[in-house]
Amino acid sequence: MDVDKSREEKLKLNYKNVLEKFNKSKENSKFNNHNIILTAVSKKRPVEDIQVIYNEGQRIFGENYPQELLEKSKKLPKDIEWHLIGHLQSNKVKKLLDEIPNLIIESVDRAEIVDTISKYSSTKNKTKVYVEVNISGKDSKTGCPENDLFLICDSIMKFNQTLELIGIMSLGNVGDIDEFKKMLELKDKICEKYSLDKNKFIASFGTSQDFEKAIENGSDEVRIGHQIFEVN
Repeated sequence: MDVDKSREEKLKLNYKNVLEKFNKSKENSKFNNHNIILTAVSKKRPVEDIQVIYNEGQRIFGENYPQELLEKSKKLPKDIEWHLIGHLQSNKVKKLLDEIPNLIIESVDRAEIVDTISKYSSTKNKTKVYVEVNISGKDSKTGCPENDLFLICDSIMKFNQTLELIGIMSLGNVGDIDEFKKMLELKDKICEKYSLDKNKFIASFGTSQDFEKAIENGSDEVRIGHQIFEVN
């Protein structure tokens, strides 16, 4: 699994630069949260590039497409924590959970998919999930309508023997402070309603375009792809 030396060095430099910005943003944040997750979004990136970033210490990677995720997981180290951040169809659930037992699903966006995930999960190895919410309300954005959020959370909590609700995720408008605030408000409401630990529950917002601002405004997880993997 070799990669061109010049490309490898550029990837390493990208990752180093992202880590510097990531850590500086944590220091600048007015929120007392130093356990922020950096998820490296590796969709459509070759396994050789992912291996380079893995070798630099990154262990959490996000993928959008179930089939691509399945193929990559077979070729890359088993201690990678894979996050599915793209749309999930019911017919992909069983194979994903069978082959990637440590999979975290960030893109739960409807009650029907909750039923399917629970069906193929076990009490010995609960599946960790986030609810993806359309925080902007725009039709062009993915995620459940905000009005459906608690209905979906109720469905997940009903299956708490096999599922664990650990966060909410959104892909909103770039750098929108009001949307960031709304995500934190929803986090607080969920934690209060279901007696969940606010220090452990994750509000995931912020991407390559606005992750620094997101961290400074309370994000618990940022998803960075372009700034890590793009090599000219």
